[in-house]
Amino acid sequence: MDNEVKRAYLEKNMLAPFNKGKNRFVVFCDFCKKKFHGSIKISKNNKAYSISVNGANFHHLDGNPENDVVENLRLYCRKCHKNVHYWGIIQRWLEKTGNSVVDLPDSKEIKPMTYRKY
Repeated sequence: MDNEVKRAYLEKNMLAPFNKGKNRFVVFCDFCKKKFHGSIKISKNNKAYSISVNGANFHHLDGNPENDVVENLRLYCRKCHKNVHYWGIIQRWLEKTGNSVVDLPDSKEIKPMTYRKY
């Protein structure tokens, strides 16, 4: 993903432009609101480079990594990003089996499956 797209996303969501030089900022996961520290460098000719948001990932809502329109992007912590992709697997499985979310049992108390090596 292009650094200028990341910059546009960050500026839109932070409601403030970045200055030339190194900028530090705080952003939050768009889902769980976990806090992240990041930095971005803006060159003398006002181009973004060296963008870092440690522990967070940009996600394409439509699943197309080529569609870098700001409205198609979300910033998720690694855990939420992983879970969004897992939820997509579950949604496709439900669709394939002709079921819906309401057909699923309440599984909050079930422990995660673990696998033993043999």
